[in-house]
Amino acid sequence: MLTSAPSLLIPMMLWALLLLPSSLSVHKGGWDNPTCTSGVVSVSRGERAEMACNMSNPFKLISICLVVPGKECRLIFKDMAQGHFSQDGWRLWVQGRTAQLVMEEAQDTQAGKYKWEMVGRQRSIKCTTLNISEPPDLPFTPFFSRATSPEMTVPQPEAISQHQRRTPLGPVLLLVILSILGLGLVLCWFRRRRSARTQQLLQEPVLS
Repeated sequence: MLTSAPSLLIPMMLWALLLLPSSLSVHKGGWDNPTCTSGVVSVSRGERAEMACNMSNPFKLISICLVVPGKECRLIFKDMAQGHFSQDGWRLWVQGRTAQLVMEEAQDTQAGKYKWEMVGRQRSIKCTTLNISEPPDLPFTPFFSRATSPEMTVPQPEAISQHQRRTPLGPVLLLVILSILGLGLVLCWFRRRRSARTQQLLQEPVLS
C-alpha cells in the first residue's frame, strides 16, 4: 500500500497541471481589465473637462468620489448602472463597457483626484487627477486707435474754452439791423406827424 501511493500521486499531479492552463484561460477571459484616463487632466477654469473608463465587460455598478487634500472623499455618484446622470456640474454617461465623466465648465471646486470604483465581473479601482488653472490673459485692444482712425484728434481743454468764450456774430448783426430799421421807422413816423401838423396849421383860417 505504501509503495502504490506515489505511483497514484504522480498521474494526479500531471492531470492537474494539464487542467490549470485551461482554467486560467477561462478565468482570464472573464476579467474586466479596466482602463481609465491616466495621469493628470489639466484645463483652464471654465473650459470643458472630461475623463473616461472602459472595461472588457459591461458595467454593472460604478461609483465616483472626489479626493481633496485634507478632506474625506466627496461622493459624487454612487452605485450607478447604465444610463445618463447629472449632479452639481458633473455629468456621467454609462453605456455598455464605457463610462464618461464630463464637466462643461470646470471650476476650482471640481479639481482633485477622482476615484473610480467599478464593478463588472470583479471590483476595480482607478484614479485620475484633474487640475484647474487660471485662464490665459486676453490681449488688450483699445476701442479707438490712432492707426485705424488717424483723422480723429482729441480737442485740448484750452481750445474748447476759447471757442466757448467767443461771442456768436450772427445774433449781434441781426440786432444791429433791427435797431437801425426800428430807428428809421420812428423817424419816418415823426416826420409824417410833423408834416401833417404843419398842413393842418396852414389850412386853419386866420382870424381878423
